Amino acid sequence: YSFPMVPELQSVFFPVYADSTKTFRENAMKPISVITGLTLAFGLAAPAAAQQVLASNPQSVIDYFFQAGVPAQLTTDSVGDPLVEFRVDADTYQVFFYDCTDNSDCLALQFYTGYRVDGDVTLDIINGWNMDRRFVRAYMTDEGAARIEMDIATGADGVSQRDFGELYNLWLESVRLFEERINW
Repeated sequence: YSFPMVPELQSVFFPVYADSTKTFRENAMKPISVITGLTLAFGLAAPAAAQQVLASNPQSVIDYFFQAGVPAQLTTDSVGDPLVEFRVDADTYQVFFYDCTDNSDCLALQFYTGYRVDGDVTLDIINGWNMDRRFVRAYMTDEGAARIEMDIATGADGVSQRDFGELYNLWLESVRLFEERINW
């Protein structure tokens, strides 16, 4: 049984791949190779989505640092939420997890570090820093220590490793600039 092809649909089902110098089999393979290529392209996109950095999956943060060659370990904070500690050069930083349900299923991360400044850093310095920054904030504790933090809302879908890398680099650059500002 054969059915007539509506001319408008012919280009959809049989795109203009046909080459009159080739056999039917050679022409028939072109759409298959296009389909195979699309399948591979979409097939390769799935693992990339699986490599999102998610606050709900602390191991994804560890995996990012591991792939970046940064030593990191997963622990818990004082309330039992996940906590990642990582080292760059001789400095240790923390990634706290927030908006968690029963110490898991977190929705946000926070890069964090602090400095014992023994009164050498004034609120004017901290306020000036905060006025010049958009994504990173600093503050002084009641004990006189300077702190710097950067929040990242990953939500349920996460952040791509590439975007997390950009945020990580922003964090490192912000730390460097903050240390200059406080003469660390």
